[in-house]
Amino acid sequence: MKEINFAQAAALTSPNPLVLVCTKKENGLLNMAPVSFAMFASVSPFMLAFAMAKPSNTGANIRRTGKAVLVTPGLSLKDAAMAYGSTTGSQGDKLAQIPVPLQSLEGIDIQIPEDSRAAFAVTLVQTIDAGDHYLYLCNIDKALGDETKEALLAWEGYTKLSPAGEK
Repeated sequence: MKEINFAQAAALTSPNPLVLVCTKKENGLLNMAPVSFAMFASVSPFMLAFAMAKPSNTGANIRRTGKAVLVTPGLSLKDAAMAYGSTTGSQGDKLAQIPVPLQSLEGIDIQIPEDSRAAFAVTLVQTIDAGDHYLYLCNIDKALGDETKEALLAWEGYTKLSPAGEK
């Protein structure tokens, strides 16, 4: 074995989970950002954690509101997820530029894409400094799922999105 860098490590450990973190911006508009640094953190209480780069608009939104919905995006969201990951929501409305059909969830004031396999409405418990990222530890308030949808995964060091059977 030889020493490798982050990009090489990410490629060797593919596929990685992919979630869209849905938050509300200060102006009330929806913001969505893809992230692969996400995992379940506890069963009891039901918790998850995700990490975002420190200057991210999504991170600022969850620190301000304490709320987000993380979804596993379906196949139709491939192009939107890639595009949302290459721009920041602080400088415009990504969803106006690249719209996707949205749905509302009962009791949750953050909309999510219609083509979602799973959705986790969360409340922020703790923000942890993690190098160039913040790690957000969250309680899962509500978990919803649709087994008929196929989820996108991140491959090749986060440069490709596709379902599990289609590397």
